Amino acid sequence: MEFCVGKMWRAVKAKWRVGHYLRVIILFIALFPEIAHAEVMDKEFSLVIMSVWGVLNVLLVYLAARNKPWLLFVLLPITGLFFVGHLTEVIGPSIGSAIAEEAGDLYIYISWVTPVLVVAGGCFGLILRYRNVKDHV
Repeated sequence: MEFCVGKMWRAVKAKWRVGHYLRVIILFIALFPEIAHAEVMDKEFSLVIMSVWGVLNVLLVYLAARNKPWLLFVLLPITGLFFVGHLTEVIGPSIGSAIAEEAGDLYIYISWVTPVLVVAGGCFGLILRYRNVKDHV
């Protein structure tokens, strides 16, 4: 019996190519779409990564503004590109609501507050730099 099953399996396997398996999978998912559930937050940055990235950028921008303002021309575009890319997903009509549903309000709050804190850190560093320059002159 095992020999016949093995022989039949080899015959089926020889006839079926990858395309056949792919068609069966697509048909199966089309018939039962609830098995193809995907979460949005698997593809997004976690709250910890967003928080650490934000704190690190606030500190780097503050120190750059305080000590070497020319570094802001390097740091701010990198930080800005990261947050623009992230915020476009957060405000997106299809992805944004799914992110808010899965991650919660704190994630949305951190996503919006962190870029503001980066800019505020840079402004605070520049204010302290120019205040100290005026005191020493």
